[in-house]
Amino acid sequence: MHNILTERLIRMVKSDGSQLEASLPEVYAALMSDQVEAFPALRPHQRHAWHAFLVQLGAMAMHRADLNEPSEDAGEWRRIIRGLTPDFPNDEPWQLVMDDITRPAFMQPPARSKEREADYKNPVATPDELDMLVTSKNHDLKSAVAVQSNVDDLILALITLQTMEGFSGQGNYGISRMNGGMSSRPAFSITPSPRPGIHVKRDITVLLEKSSAAQNGHCLLWTLPWDGSPAEALLLDALHPLFLEVCRRVRLHLDDTSILSVVKAPSKAARIESKALKGRTGDPWTPIDTKDSKSLTLANGGFTYRRTANYLFSPDWDRPELLKPTDAEIRSPDAMMLVAKGMVRGQGKTEGYYERAVPIRKKTQNAMRGGGMDDIGRIATERITEIGTVQRILSHAIQVFLAGGDSDELSPEHRRLARPWLNRLDEIVDRTFFEALQDEFEVEGREERESIRKQWLMDGRYGVVDHARRILADASDSLPCTSIHRFKARANAEGLFEGRIRGNQGLPSLFTERGDDNGN
Repeated sequence: MHNILTERLIRMVKSDGSQLEASLPEVYAALMSDQVEAFPALRPHQRHAWHAFLVQLGAMAMHRADLNEPSEDAGEWRRIIRGLTPDFPNDEPWQLVMDDITRPAFMQPPARSKEREADYKNPVATPDELDMLVTSKNHDLKSAVAVQSNVDDLILALITLQTMEGFSGQGNYGISRMNGGMSSRPAFSITPSPRPGIHVKRDITVLLEKSSAAQNGHCLLWTLPWDGSPAEALLLDALHPLFLEVCRRVRLHLDDTSILSVVKAPSKAARIESKALKGRTGDPWTPIDTKDSKSLTLANGGFTYRRTANYLFSPDWDRPELLKPTDAEIRSPDAMMLVAKGMVRGQGKTEGYYERAVPIRKKTQNAMRGGGMDDIGRIATERITEIGTVQRILSHAIQVFLAGGDSDELSPEHRRLARPWLNRLDEIVDRTFFEALQDEFEVEGREERESIRKQWLMDGRYGVVDHARRILADASDSLPCTSIHRFKARANAEGLFEGRIRGNQGLPSLFTERGDDNGN
């Protein structure tokens, strides 16, 4: 019942502005022809779960059918997706509701006997209650409010739960593709366009190029019986490299009024025995920390320029397959775009969902393909160090102002009050960091690079130092200081900033042969 291969259950908005409902094969056909603008039911934090599901399923289906080029025909997609479940001629794994608990349903593993029906006694009121978002006080984002949801709200919530969820209390284990139950499953890839169809098609094509005839193993883990016991835990080597997992025992039912409802059952162990792997499951979107041999756990604050530069250019990180340009992409004159997505998970709460898009120029693409990463990584490290130097001097100057101009009266409270102003400088730099980084990387000569760097640091208006000067002025106008001391405090703070920025512990090279005191 509610067969996603044959029934039109998924809402999508096409490029011409029309909205319609489509079956899963029709979604694939529309994506491959770049006709999809958006999915109305898709919430921001579900974007990677839906994208990854489409890519993994599409790539496995095409590989199993020995196809190299994604089809734009819905009938062909229906045929090859069914090819992944030949033991189920009635499409049980693709139906949202199966009354027989010993038969699989979509993203719902079967039980080994009908007696296990008694395990499923925890009702879920709405799709958003089923979903992975957890709020600490139920006020930032209310839970269990989607009482008038559509079927596709439930489809997307199921996919997100089963492929992205972490540990959430006894009996509720998380997925294997993350480093521990309080981690997350981040995503890094490049794409010619952020349009959903182009991005899905690109990632499917790349994974097919990387596949081999030897890629066997279980593909869709909701087709396998699971009663939640430790003895049933699957080993990674028994799974297809692109396996689609399920981490929770859930079942959907249809009541007398045709309303879908969900019930959950606990498990005594994770579905996949992967704790020792620390998230190193071959996920094609996830960077791996080579020093600690574990997958990336996105920290609070998300994809800051410092972190993103580290993930992209540092030798301490293995970049995932979908972050590497293909030979065809290297030969193409078209620019690419980095797309990064991730959830930050805390202890019993969600600390934010983050996305970042960065245009990647041709020379940077070539470096990411092989050779040149040391060069751009060195430039990025130097720039980040220089920003840190400016921030330290700015912090010292603001603290002096807060102390009434007396450098000997600084306190931890002054340092705390200065912190937001340093963050403001970070926010300004963050907006153009990668564009400016590639400006320098693209030129070859030493003098040309030095000129670009100096202009980025200080050009009289838009440089890092120029922004820091304005922030110091704003801080001096806004922060508390007694009137009798304000003039002295401001003068001493500005004098300290200008003196330190010119000193040996600052950026003295900016002021050689300039002959002025204002950076103009």
